[in-house]
Amino acid sequence: MPVKQQIGIVCAALVLMASTIGMAPPRIQDPDGCGRTDRGWLCMTSPAGGHKPGVYKAGYDRYRGGEITVKLGYQIRMKRTGIIAESKWLGTKKTRNGYAAFTKRLPMSDDACIRAKMKHGSKYYISKYLDC
Repeated sequence: MPVKQQIGIVCAALVLMASTIGMAPPRIQDPDGCGRTDRGWLCMTSPAGGHKPGVYKAGYDRYRGGEITVKLGYQIRMKRTGIIAESKWLGTKKTRNGYAAFTKRLPMSDDACIRAKMKHGSKYYISKYLDC
């Protein structure tokens, strides 16, 4: 095989490799109402959505490590002012199969956003706001 043909093949391979590097998949975004913790996900969910009265669930799903005890709650922020209108703890629970959650019926308004909060040991975590 002539040298020019070998150089052409090597250059084509290099161009192909360089183009695939730029096509790496984008970083997966956290789901709406969720946030990552050291070893899991903290999420606020509701079938009603984020701005309607209904049952809301603050849940922690641990994907690494053993069972732990967590304190779960929620924060409600007013969209217009940005002020945290309510911040309450729902309770403390030990994870079972890596999961712990509390639910509560809340009278949400159109101007309110809600997110989950969690405490484990001396660390505090918050999720993203749900539908805000």
